[in-house]
Amino acid sequence: MESPAPTSPSSFTTRSASIRSRSPASCPAPPFSATTPSSNSIRYPEPPDEFIQDHVTYLRRARTTKKAARLGSSHVWKYGLHYIRDSDKKEVYYCHECAIGKYKQELFVINGTSGVRNHLEQRHQIDPQTGVRKRGATRASILEQQKSASASSNFFWKDTVERFKELLIRWVVYCHIAFFQLENQYFRELLFFLNPALLNHLPKAAKTTRGWVMDAFLSKKQQLKEDLQRSRSRISISFDLWTSPNPYAILGVVAMWIDATGKRRSTVLGMRRVHGEHSGENLGSTVLELLKEYDIGGDQIGYFMLDNAACPAMPYRCALSTFQPLLGFDELGLTMGWRGTHVHFFHER
Repeated sequence: MESPAPTSPSSFTTRSASIRSRSPASCPAPPFSATTPSSNSIRYPEPPDEFIQDHVTYLRRARTTKKAARLGSSHVWKYGLHYIRDSDKKEVYYCHECAIGKYKQELFVINGTSGVRNHLEQRHQIDPQTGVRKRGATRASILEQQKSASASSNFFWKDTVERFKELLIRWVVYCHIAFFQLENQYFRELLFFLNPALLNHLPKAAKTTRGWVMDAFLSKKQQLKEDLQRSRSRISISFDLWTSPNPYAILGVVAMWIDATGKRRSTVLGMRRVHGEHSGENLGSTVLELLKEYDIGGDQIGYFMLDNAACPAMPYRCALSTFQPLLGFDELGLTMGWRGTHVHFFHER
């Protein structure tokens, strides 16, 4: 075999440059990593384990089953993954491109890939044969997604929906907003201008808003009951009676204690309308009803602190005598200490 003919340095350089110009490794990197079907070059944000769209919950398949899904060799799995529709347990296709562009997920039921291929081509300009984004369409696609993001986004993550409800309820309660105000056309148009996706989550009727507020109240009340049961101190009770502009007689009851973290706490247990005579027995039964609602027993009660400005001490003494069965002793021993206009009662054991 004859050895290769020697090559001059200049011709070798020319040939090497020609080879490099034809080598894929030397091609300049595309402006966007998503233009190549290689899974190593596509980087998407971590998808949620769970989200809600059109009032239906979808669960990420990889987090709900130990058995890995068979993705096959189709390029569609480089741009999406399996989710489970909670209502009927069917597998659907979640599109990463729709997620980053804030499009509404179409969530095709996985039964072949033709529908997904058409979606990727029409919405994201991804060639259905090669799986590569069409040249010249990348920038236009991203710009289109940015321009239509607010108009096409119709879903929230589940955590976002719950946070929205919490903020809405807080605004209604703290600002004394009438429930029917959420039906106001101009208020709704303002919110939809900020985010059209709120269309599927904003209550359409005052009755729904009221239900949200009541559910939140019961949840907070249960949390308060648990905090009181974990208190590191006895629970002192303060209550007072006043007349509202209506005029109704209103009895307010406040609890004071040291919580499980060592923090001093003071919170309203309730405000109840008092019907009938403002006698000690009547007031005491109202307070006792609230203590039972929060499962506050005799062993947990410390001091009672009352305002003596409106009523003399004896009616309140009668009110406290109502607690005798709750406090758990045969003889009710009460000591009064006067400080300004307040009377402090505590029970002796």
